[in-house]
Amino acid sequence: MNKKSLTKSINLSKILKPYENKWVALSLNHRRVLGAGDSLKSAREKAEKKAEKFVFIKLPPFGVNFVPFS
Repeated sequence: MNKKSLTKSINLSKILKPYENKWVALSLNHRRVLGAGDSLKSAREKAEKKAEKFVFIKLPPFGVNFVPFS
């Protein structure tokens, strides 16, 4: 099996730029925004009108660094 075909990267920076600090519902192939909102519920309601299956991400404010620690 070709390893390269399994790890094809997707550049989301252009399509996600308008959704700073929002919940975003993406298509399963991560190429289309199906819904977005200030709350997960709002993003979900918008996405459900367009598709049955989707994934969520919460975009942080841009320009902010996050460093987890324990």
